[in-house]
Amino acid sequence: MLARKVRQDWVMIERRMRSILRQLNERPRSRDALGAIAYLLTGVALLQFGGYRLWADVALIDEPAAFLVLLGAMSLLAVWRSTRPFLVLLLGTGLAVCDLLLGSSFGVILLLGDFVYCAFRYGGDRGVRALLWGILALTVVAVLTLVVWFRGSGVAAAVSLQWALTVMIGGLWGWNVRSERVSTRTAMALRHAQETERLRRRIAHDLHDHVANHIAVAGLHIEAARLRGAREERLPGAAAQSLEKATQGTDEAHRRLRQLIAVLTTIDGLEQHPLSTDGSLDDLLPDDRSLLRRGHDLTDILAAQSASGAAIIRRVVSELITNAVKHGEGDVLLDVDDDAVRVSNVIAGTSAVPGTGIGTAGAALLLEDIGGSLSAERLAGTDRWRATVTLPQVFVEGVRHA
Repeated sequence: MLARKVRQDWVMIERRMRSILRQLNERPRSRDALGAIAYLLTGVALLQFGGYRLWADVALIDEPAAFLVLLGAMSLLAVWRSTRPFLVLLLGTGLAVCDLLLGSSFGVILLLGDFVYCAFRYGGDRGVRALLWGILALTVVAVLTLVVWFRGSGVAAAVSLQWALTVMIGGLWGWNVRSERVSTRTAMALRHAQETERLRRRIAHDLHDHVANHIAVAGLHIEAARLRGAREERLPGAAAQSLEKATQGTDEAHRRLRQLIAVLTTIDGLEQHPLSTDGSLDDLLPDDRSLLRRGHDLTDILAAQSASGAAIIRRVVSELITNAVKHGEGDVLLDVDDDAVRVSNVIAGTSAVPGTGIGTAGAALLLEDIGGSLSAERLAGTDRWRATVTLPQVFVEGVRHA
C-alpha cells in the first residue's frame, strides 16, 4: 500500500511539473522572469563570496554597492531576454562596460553571456547576421587596440580574453541550439509535406473510385431513361425536363469533381519544381514576346520570405506567366510592389488555347498554405487580364519563441 501511494504521489508530481513547464513555454515572459530571479539570487550569492572587483587594476570607481545595483539592472533586463533579445543585449553590454569600470563581477559577466546566447537563439536571421558582423568588427578593434595602445599590458589582454570567452561561449551555445531547432523544423516540414502529398493522392484516388465513377454512372442512367422515355413517347413533359436538369447536374458535378481530382494531383508538381532565379522567367516566353518588368525586383521581394515561401511564390508567378503566354497575346507585364505581384496580358481572340483553371486553382491552394492569396480579373474598360498574387505577411523570426 505504501509503495502504491508513493508511486501515485510521484505520478501526480510529475504531471504537475509537466503542466507547469507547458505553461511556462506558453508564457515566455513568465519563464524569463523566473530565470531573472534565479540569476539575481546567484549573482547575490557570488557577491557574498567575493565575486567582484575581479580586475582591480582597471577599476576607475571604488563603490562596492554599485555592483549590486548593476546586478539588479541586468536581472531586470533578463525578463525580456527571449522576447527582445537584441535590445536586451545592447543595454546589457552597456551595463557590463559600467561593471568593468568598477572592476567586473561574476554575476554581470554570467548574465552578459546569457544575453549573447539569447540573441543567437531567439533573434531573427537578419539580426543574427548583423550581430555576427558587429562581433567581428569589435574583435578587430579590440585586437588593434591591444597591439597599438596596450602593448605589453597583461591586464588588458586578460580582460579582453575574458570578454572574448564570454561572447564565444554564449554565441556558440546559442548558435548550436538555433541550428538544432532549424534542422528539426526542416525535418518536420519535410515529413509534413510528404504526409500531405500522400493524403492528397489518397483523397484523389478515393474521389475517383468511389464518387466520380458513381456520379458518371448515375448520369448515364438518367440520360438513358430520358432518351428511352422520349423515344417511346410515354414520358410527360415535366418529367422530361426534370430528367434533363438531373443530367445537367450530374454532368456538372462530374466535371467539377474531375477538376478537383486534377488539382489534388497537380499541386504536388507545383511544389516540387520551383524556379531557382527570377531570370529564368524570361525563358517562359517565345522570342517574339517579352516580359516587361515594373516596380521592385522580384528577387529582392522574395528575399524577405522564407525559403519555402519564396519557392512557392516563384512557382506561382511562373504558372501565371505561362498562362498569359498560352491564353493571351503580346508582351506580358510583371508588376511587383511591397505586398503583391501582378501579371497582366492582353486577352487573345478566339484562337487562344482554352484554359481549364487547374493550374491556377493549385497555385491558389499553395499560396493559402503560406498565408498568401491569388485573384484574377478582367480590367474594367480594357482588353487586359490581370492576376494578382498577394504576398504573405513577412514573419519576423525575432518574436518567435522556441
